Amino acid sequence: MPKIETGGQDSKILETTVGQHELSADVQRDVDRVAAVVAAEFRGPAWKQLADELYEYAYKTLHTAMRDSYKLMQLVADSRTPLVLSTDERSALHSNFEDRAVIATMTISEAMSTLPNSLKRGGYDPAANPGRDGKHKALRSFFVGRCGLVFPRVFYGWRRERTDRFVAAANEHMQGWIISGVLRQSAEPAAFEEDSVPIEVTELYSTLTDMIDNLKPRNRAVWRMTLEGYSRGEISEELGIKLGDVDNALYTFRTKVKALRREGKLSVPPMVEAEWSRSRLLDAATNGAAR
Repeated sequence: MPKIETGGQDSKILETTVGQHELSADVQRDVDRVAAVVAAEFRGPAWKQLADELYEYAYKTLHTAMRDSYKLMQLVADSRTPLVLSTDERSALHSNFEDRAVIATMTISEAMSTLPNSLKRGGYDPAANPGRDGKHKALRSFFVGRCGLVFPRVFYGWRRERTDRFVAAANEHMQGWIISGVLRQSAEPAAFEEDSVPIEVTELYSTLTDMIDNLKPRNRAVWRMTLEGYSRGEISEELGIKLGDVDNALYTFRTKVKALRREGKLSVPPMVEAEWSRSRLLDAATNGAAR
């Protein structure tokens, strides 16, 4: 830092002011690299290497932020689009690596697409725009900041696409024996002839169908596929979700149905109970013979 020959308190203030505008060696190197790639019009190996470095750093940073809601909210604090996450979405981002990977990649791609124009306009100028803590930003921190600006918009787009996919899957798989699937999966629909289904069974079927139709798209798709005979693994693969997510969808709804039965708010007709008993005996006999 150049020495200022003034003396006293004024000297200290001036020295501090000059120091604030000096860049560290690393930041100055970033400034020089930006000038070089701008001059080369973002062509050649220098730009490719710089873009790869930014991608790698942002990818790791976004993964870490999505696992911690507080860090994520800090990251998107300057975005014009507010980020609002449900409890389920916070939990999914924390636990689901595949979802984080997709969202991180989409976010970086969006931020990278506008980076050249920003750099051309002098968007990266650490000397003139120190961070909130007064420190000059490295280029990678500047780029992560740009990722934070676009993250909410990218996330909402990803959420719409995923919801649409779940809705499409749920609509595709609308058949199934609701009663046996929800309360016990071994009952056979053939036990009741279509022309002689008692009104109590029809009402129960209608109630459970309505309950499934009101589930969130992902859980609705899981249940409809289950009722069509898909295995947990097949559901996981087709919907692109974790096996644990399939199990959670099944468990949560069954727990709700069982609670309604205990409270007397959902009754199961005697003939259905009898069919389940018969099926349990057949299952036990089959399993015993297999041993």
